Amino acid sequence: MAAKRSKKPTRADTLEWFHDVKFGMFIHWGVYAVLGRGEWIRSYGQIPQEEYDKLPPRFTAKKFEPEAWADLAKRAGMKYMVVTTKHHDGFCMWDTDTTDFKVTNTPFGRDAIAEITTAFRKKKIKVGYYFSIMDWYHDDYLPRLAFEADKRPAEGHDVMDYIKYMRKQIKEIVTQGQPFVLWYDGGWMNTPDDLGAAQTNAMARKIKPDMLINDRHFTKEDLITPEQRIPPTGIVDEDDKPAAWEACITMTGHWWGYDKEETAYKSSEYLTRMLVDIVSKGGNLLLNVGPKPDGTIQREFVQRLEAIGKWMDKYSEAIYGTTASPFNLLPFYGRVTTKGERLYVHVFEWPGELTLRLPGLKNEVKRVSLVEKGRPRLQFERDGDDVVITLPKKAPDKVASVIAVDIEGAPEVEPMVLGANDKGVIDLPVLYGLLDGPHGMRIRYEVRDGVIHAGNWINAADSVEWTFEAPKRGDYQLSLEYAVEKGQGGSEVEVIVNGKEVPRLAPNGLVFGSTTGTSKAAGDRQVCKTSATGGDFKRKKAALVRLKKGTNVIKVMVPTIKRDNAMDLRGISLSRIDTTTKR
Repeated sequence: MAAKRSKKPTRADTLEWFHDVKFGMFIHWGVYAVLGRGEWIRSYGQIPQEEYDKLPPRFTAKKFEPEAWADLAKRAGMKYMVVTTKHHDGFCMWDTDTTDFKVTNTPFGRDAIAEITTAFRKKKIKVGYYFSIMDWYHDDYLPRLAFEADKRPAEGHDVMDYIKYMRKQIKEIVTQGQPFVLWYDGGWMNTPDDLGAAQTNAMARKIKPDMLINDRHFTKEDLITPEQRIPPTGIVDEDDKPAAWEACITMTGHWWGYDKEETAYKSSEYLTRMLVDIVSKGGNLLLNVGPKPDGTIQREFVQRLEAIGKWMDKYSEAIYGTTASPFNLLPFYGRVTTKGERLYVHVFEWPGELTLRLPGLKNEVKRVSLVEKGRPRLQFERDGDDVVITLPKKAPDKVASVIAVDIEGAPEVEPMVLGANDKGVIDLPVLYGLLDGPHGMRIRYEVRDGVIHAGNWINAADSVEWTFEAPKRGDYQLSLEYAVEKGQGGSEVEVIVNGKEVPRLAPNGLVFGSTTGTSKAAGDRQVCKTSATGGDFKRKKAALVRLKKGTNVIKVMVPTIKRDNAMDLRGISLSRIDTTTKR
């Protein structure tokens, strides 16, 4: 009897696997590590190529043990990795035939990518390759770095000549390493058509048909890769269906490559909760390490990855193979992941009232239990459209406790709608807001006295946004509940209603720039400023806004941050006012 031929894996197979594994290691390592000032040092340091050429002879990597890297990733619970084969400086970390500017022409003298690939695969961790389209070293790559444009004129050079060189490199790494993903970067300086992106990708796919390609050649491919930010609600495609996406994020405050001056590291608690947050929105986390020039991974990274790994040892079933939360909002600080007919409820802050409410859950609940040894059951009951779970006095895990809720059928949830209370006041806690920001997003949820606020507001592009229902059309007094440390006041606060800017009121209730208190027309670009509260949370009048009856959207931004931190914001409230009454 003839043996059955094994089915060749497809891109769909790889994508399905990718959706399940959730957590990967990003590795930024190159000759820039010698300087210890990040991977962009040649650009922002304005280092001429002839000076940068002095780095490879100093690259020894004497303590390089890729097996230790792979073991660390394994202990952290990571199922895949992506390593930089070539960054923007053009230095190749494999033994390429295309250039002498490569790792085998250093005192280290070995093919780093080949050794890393072998070590990770021995640990059953799939390997992906980062590849920079941008190349500051190659004479035909255009445009030039601004600081050297005069010394390296573009005349006589054609970027498509560089693309021929680049395609040879891609062919090498895909053929030799067979990565599960080709992870482009640096494609924003030219259009996809200018670089022949579609043809390059077709060539790569012909070599490895089941390989995934990310979105940074700016063609529509397999993966969307937000950088240094977490989308507030996940990502959907043009058909409004969940897209495959992966947030790539550093454990540091800035650079991806080794930075010897770095002192700001995200806590292991924050990173673990970040993983849960991303998975609850249908995404993957690609968490970065920037090894030292000697080939070791610094202890700050090791400590954090080991802490995440300890949490994953207990709760990985609530991460791997799960799908996004069916809830649009939750009345507690936590997240939900889903696996078939089970909800995993991740609780970041243990409620003081020792109850947990799942809003609008239509399914019959069969069992609720802690994801702990022995699976202790928890009591629950129906309260209208909600399911209320009774909690033990103490949280099982200080970072994120997990509760399994077994239900009948696929999850069905009625979305939570925010509106006015019995007194007609619309209270919008930051817990119900969507925190957002571009690349470099810093705003995050924090806790003080058991109450959630938006903190670390150090990026002027970050924001909080709420969607809610107003019972009546009219003017509403918007107040902020915020805290500002002594000496930290003076940051501008901008309130945007339904996509339009509105006038702001001073803390005394008057419109800024007005001596009469008369309301300005919507659209005025007046801005109120925060005042110090001694670090205590206080309610301050901020704006007079006009709402329409029904659905409204309010966004709060801080376009100018005066000092270190704009404010800690617990939420906003809206009270309808009679505009005919003189104030």
